[in-house]
Amino acid sequence: MWGVGFKIKSKFGHFRNPYTTTFKQSYPFPPKPTIIGMIGAICGWDEKIVIEKMNKFKIAIPFWNNKGKTIEFIFIIRHGKVASNQRFGPERFEILLYPEFELLIFESDKEIVKEIEERIKKGDFVFPLFMGKNEFIISEIEVTRSLFETELRRINIPSGIIFVENNYIPEFYSVKEKIPPPEIFIGVPKLLSLSNGKRIQKEVCLALASKAPIRVVEKLEGVKLNEFEYTVI
Repeated sequence: MWGVGFKIKSKFGHFRNPYTTTFKQSYPFPPKPTIIGMIGAICGWDEKIVIEKMNKFKIAIPFWNNKGKTIEFIFIIRHGKVASNQRFGPERFEILLYPEFELLIFESDKEIVKEIEERIKKGDFVFPLFMGKNEFIISEIEVTRSLFETELRRINIPSGIIFVENNYIPEFYSVKEKIPPPEIFIGVPKLLSLSNGKRIQKEVCLALASKAPIRVVEKLEGVKLNEFEYTVI
């Protein structure tokens, strides 16, 4: 597959966890549908094309960081024939402060990946890029790994955001002493579908957020870059 890496930053971010009810909690990382949505905004794809291409792309997240979280009350303005610019709320949202990520995207079509890299380098985006919620515009974006070719492989010492198929918690242990265990997120959106104009969650996965490498007993699908291993989904 062909890959490219890029880093994004913003003052605020929110990636909705659909399983929380008390308030709208955020994942500390963007799920795959959000990342492919960013690619769609860069290239000018409509919603249907984004969802069609979601299964063709693989993504990895080697690095994520933020300076904390806050919970804010936010009013929602809903558009359309039914809502007609009505204001709802306020609703409680968990907001990431100064989030930043390195994202890797992979596709078998070299020309698509090359176009994405060139558009990022030139800042040539068809639509604005948001850090999840469309109030939070991405303030910085830069290529970190230029176009490269790699092969998907089975790996067993991944780091970063570790994605696991089938939504099960793998058996794992730390390879270094005195590091905190990874955060575990069950039911992370993986693929979407469209039904009567609405986005429907089609497939989910599990994610472990680990700042240091862990060793998994059963190998996972991923890539090896510069001696580091990252899972893909």
